[in-house]
Amino acid sequence: MNTRRITITLVLAIAFAPVVLWYFDRLSDGGGEPLGLIALATALGLAVKDRNPANPRCAEIAIIVYGLGFFFLPPLLRAIPALVTIAFLTGMHHRAGQVALLLLSLPIQASLDFFLGFPFRLVTAEGAQTILNTMGLSVERLGVQLSLEGAIVSVDPPCSGLQMLWATGFLTAVLSALFKLSYLRAIFLGFTALLFCLLSNILRATFLVFPEAGLLSIPDMAHEGMGLLIFALGSLCIVSLSRRLQAKKLLSRDSHQSLPARLLATTLGVSLITLVPAKIAGRSKSTHFPTLTEYRGLPVEEIPLSSREKTFAKDFPGKLRVYRVGNDSLIVRHVTRATRMLHPSYHCLKAEGFSISNSGLKTDHDGHPASTYHASLNNEKYLVTETIKSCDDSRHWSDVSAWYWHALFNPNSGPWVAETRLTPISPESSNR
Repeated sequence: MNTRRITITLVLAIAFAPVVLWYFDRLSDGGGEPLGLIALATALGLAVKDRNPANPRCAEIAIIVYGLGFFFLPPLLRAIPALVTIAFLTGMHHRAGQVALLLLSLPIQASLDFFLGFPFRLVTAEGAQTILNTMGLSVERLGVQLSLEGAIVSVDPPCSGLQMLWATGFLTAVLSALFKLSYLRAIFLGFTALLFCLLSNILRATFLVFPEAGLLSIPDMAHEGMGLLIFALGSLCIVSLSRRLQAKKLLSRDSHQSLPARLLATTLGVSLITLVPAKIAGRSKSTHFPTLTEYRGLPVEEIPLSSREKTFAKDFPGKLRVYRVGNDSLIVRHVTRATRMLHPSYHCLKAEGFSISNSGLKTDHDGHPASTYHASLNNEKYLVTETIKSCDDSRHWSDVSAWYWHALFNPNSGPWVAETRLTPISPESSNR
């Protein structure tokens, strides 16, 4: 039986090799994905401490799902049945919290930022407006911005609460595992924790409106301190609730179980499928995008794409071009449909080793919103300005998440163009 178990483990390693390689590639892409390693290490540590029997039949179903989805699922979704297979083979499926930690180990930070960044900012702004109006203040919400006594306060991407959301999810999963909560109770705890997370971020944003609007003076450290304090109070409530949900009756299980030969055959078949290169290619409708001859009245020079940029542009639903505008670099991405491939530029810069700071919003030369930040690497420092607009110039967005949801529900409003301008900052200017 030990020989069969070892053989299944080796064949699974071959079948899941594409997922493992993708996972470690994402660890260095600048999206904060190493946080998933903390969840993975915690899940494995809890599994070793609390051993439970495997479920070979469900593991067999999970690996079949993995094989069926190998050719058309994106890597992130493809990794889910792989993790579920591991959970069934190791007995981790008996603990909802351990399964949740496995799912949190996936590199989801960048995806959360892309898909949930704008909705969470919108909910936060709406909640803050409601509280401030209840306090007797006249506050108007303009998208994700709040207007208070002539001052405009924006709920920036760092204030979306997604970092708090991941931390809350991690805490909830650990508590569910430690207190051995059932799936139903763990889901209830998770839903309640989500509400706590949203409320905490709304309260934090409401408090910070006053100093941002110039109505209250507070130390810089109070900005982060207020978020940590509110998160700590919410965490105490979640811990208290998890203790109340703790099951009193714990079942004793035999953790040793033989694995059937049929599982080995299924695993071997799926591993052979994964040796065929997977390719997900979604070609968009052909649209002509003219080359720029000038930019804001300045002459431009098109720069040939690097080999890495050519590889990216190969499957990009649109057109990628790079220009030189004086001393500045201008990256123009024409896109024909809502796509995850139009990601924020700071993800690419982080992957190249740049540190990002001073994120904010501004109004460009034409009065349209644009996001800005500083990118630094050794002696290089750039002011990065990024904006997205429809090709007919009728709509403008300052962040990718807001554009994505518009493009998803209004596919005929495209095509669109994203402009990212990198302006070098001299040492003299940065020291002022």
